[in-house]
Amino acid sequence: MPDTAVQLTLQQSVEDVLEKMFFLQCVSDPEDATSGPEIVAHLTFEGRPSGSLTLSITARAARNVAADFLGAEPSDLSHQQVADVVCELANMICGSALSRIESSTTFRLAAPQIVHPAHGISDREVSGSESHPADSAGGRISVSIQTETSAWSAAARYAF
Repeated sequence: MPDTAVQLTLQQSVEDVLEKMFFLQCVSDPEDATSGPEIVAHLTFEGRPSGSLTLSITARAARNVAADFLGAEPSDLSHQQVADVVCELANMICGSALSRIESSTTFRLAAPQIVHPAHGISDREVSGSESHPADSAGGRISVSIQTETSAWSAAARYAF
């Protein structure tokens, strides 16, 4: 699948998950999309193709997203609760993207884990990296997917 199709798939998956599960919309240039410390979740998946997904989110956005998801005040959440929601966000985006990329394949997703921010998304990621500011989350969410092979099915190539 061409990188642009992968990027479009990531964009659609991030936007759908944020809208349907977190009641947030991605915006092109939010005033409150700050930078700062990041929380990074990483998970691997097995299937055809196998690979991994990495999600980086600013700490402020992570706390706000977790509060929206859990129906709580951001200040009331523990670091563990925020980390758990970030992992679940990565899991949902990965599942959404894989079902769009290769809908006829069964994938096994490993449990997402929080990793050191040094393992975050760099400009050198090989298969689609997208950055998505979310309107009320107050920060930036970046998602990257890497695969072991670039052999996507013909159906996936023509789906976009």
